[in-house]
Amino acid sequence: MTAYVLDLKADKDWIKLVEAFKTALLNRLGESLLKIVALHSPEDRVYDSNVLVIVDRDEPDVIEAVLAAAMEAEKAEGVEGIISPLVTTPNERRVIEGFRGREVVCWQGDKTT
Repeated sequence: MTAYVLDLKADKDWIKLVEAFKTALLNRLGESLLKIVALHSPEDRVYDSNVLVIVDRDEPDVIEAVLAAAMEAEKAEGVEGIISPLVTTPNERRVIEGFRGREVVCWQGDKTT
C-alpha cells in the first residue's frame, strides 16, 4: 500500500500533480523507484528542484524516464513546466538531507517518512 505524508495547507492542485507524477513514475520505473519527496509548493526549491526522486540507479535511461513521467503528469493535469525533478540515489545523503523536513508529500513504497 502506498503511503503519504500530507501538509493539508499545501495547494490541492500541487498534491494532485505530485500524485499523477508518482503514478507515471511507477509505470515507467517500477521497483527502480525508491522514494519521492515533494516540497510544500511548486515554487519552493532545493537545488533548483521541487521534487526529489530517489531511484536505485541514476543512469541516463532512468533520468529520461523521470523527465518523461513529469511531462506525462503535467499533460494529464493540464499544466506545463511545473515539476522540476532532481534524480538521485540513496547514496547521495547530502542531496536527500537538503529536502528533509521540507516535504509535503513523501512516498516510499509501503512506508511513511
